[in-house]
Amino acid sequence: MVDPLDDQPSVTPRRDRRLVRGELSRDRILATAVTVFGKQGFRGGSLREIARQVGISEAGLLHHFGSKAGLLVAVLAERDRIDAQRRDEEEAKGTDLLDGMRYLVRRNSTTPGLVGLHVVVSAEATEPGHPAHDLYRQRYRGLRDQDRAGFSELVEQGVLRADIDPDKIGAITSAVMDGLQLQWLLDPERVDLPDLFEHFLSLLGAASEGAAAGDTEPRGATDPS
Repeated sequence: MVDPLDDQPSVTPRRDRRLVRGELSRDRILATAVTVFGKQGFRGGSLREIARQVGISEAGLLHHFGSKAGLLVAVLAERDRIDAQRRDEEEAKGTDLLDGMRYLVRRNSTTPGLVGLHVVVSAEATEPGHPAHDLYRQRYRGLRDQDRAGFSELVEQGVLRADIDPDKIGAITSAVMDGLQLQWLLDPERVDLPDLFEHFLSLLGAASEGAAAGDTEPRGATDPS
């Protein structure tokens, strides 16, 4: 016996327009907050200014994020999402781990507000009760896992020195990048962020960016003399 309901056309439920509008509003707030904090930092960037640019009230902004700290965590997560998306796009074009890091350092050197936000919050987030504690813990775990695979491949290919330990160098690289960013924020006229990071990569045996493609000599095999 055929169920008469089987002959009924399937109906795809329409999403609640209020939910859609809410998501769009949240996306606009995040995009605006990333820009404002990128220019003015977390303390300099005000909820009033973000709300003004979005075209809503501060109460409407807080409806989505609860507090400035909640917005902070969302902005940091959005920044990581954007960086991950760019990294995926670069890898799809054939960009390797080292060049991806170079591009990231250059981008960071144009957004001191966001870099300052990262430096301050990452230090504060070491406290277990901090709203960004779990975010940063998972962030660094993810970076270590990602870098372990990437560095293993580069060592195997002879792009880096053969004595590089892929299980350790990822954490060290993140520490170097964070430390250089801190020094750059403190003394931007004397600390060239991209140049110093490039020097660090050279210590790992990496060829300079833009080296001749025909150079096939393994960079992991250095002459001890």
